[in-house]
Amino acid sequence: MPLIKFATMDNTNSIMKFIDTHWKENHILSKDRELFLYDYQDTKRINFVIATDNENNIYGILGFIKSSKDTNDIWAAVWKVIKHDKHPMLGIELLQYLRESKEYNILTCVGINTDTIGIYTYLGIYTNYLDQYIITNSNIEIFNILKIEDNNTLKKINFIEDNQYQLIELNKVDFDFDFDKNQFIPHKDKNYFVKRYFNHPVYKYKTYGVYEESLLNSLIVTREVKVGDSSILRIMDYIGDENDIVYVSKYLYQIVIDKDYEYIDFMCYGFNEETLSKAGFRKINLESDEIIAPNYFSPFIQENIKINFMADTKEINKLRICKADGDQDRPS
Repeated sequence: MPLIKFATMDNTNSIMKFIDTHWKENHILSKDRELFLYDYQDTKRINFVIATDNENNIYGILGFIKSSKDTNDIWAAVWKVIKHDKHPMLGIELLQYLRESKEYNILTCVGINTDTIGIYTYLGIYTNYLDQYIITNSNIEIFNILKIEDNNTLKKINFIEDNQYQLIELNKVDFDFDFDKNQFIPHKDKNYFVKRYFNHPVYKYKTYGVYEESLLNSLIVTREVKVGDSSILRIMDYIGDENDIVYVSKYLYQIVIDKDYEYIDFMCYGFNEETLSKAGFRKINLESDEIIAPNYFSPFIQENIKINFMADTKEINKLRICKADGDQDRPS
């Protein structure tokens, strides 16, 4: 009979081997111990729920990532079980173990499989998907990453001017904020931002502060993505006052122009569509091929991709989810 428990450092090699054997052969989390520990080590614990037998053979894993120390909100990631005759619902047992833990608060998961949505619905867990918005570079006539049927649909944008607002790149030494506590789900704190974006061992992010006069209102995190000789800019995270983007989108667009990016995109949930439209963003119809703004780059797949998520909360109005949440922006 499998024992369900939280993993420790002693289980690291076994979990990595399980990922390679049962999740995906040569997956980066099965090969790169540094990245694995960076994402999942929490002092002496490894942030996985595992099911093992008496000989410590693993039958199932469910990883999770903490978004803060203040609230212990978490994202689920890497959920996989193998057949066990006496426990046909072992995957659900792992999920329930994590849901019922008093150590953690709100559980969210970005990138859930469409086939599992029915399970979440049955368990009373909210599901939806991320919207995608873009601003294209008006200086580019031929796109290599973006695919568009008619360039004439790309209208010139009149950005809103307000000199009270500034977009300033932040460094780790000066980084601090306190405006997001208990306002949104999941909660993200300073420690999370420093680890996730300033100290990441592989990806390079830029974090910007949105200042209204001298007051820091919001944070925007971006990452450059290259495909051959072309590149785009992606907003990976955003916390704070969503209305601020209306007044700093002109600065983001200037970065697009200066760096010759094809476009800037923003995949998110919980942000007001009208507000983003005022900022110059156009919403992508993910069911149409009229405009294709790819989401998969390693390997590159020139398709619109719908990113589903689940959130184990009744406070849906507080939900804010962005592209880099959970394990969605990691090397593969």
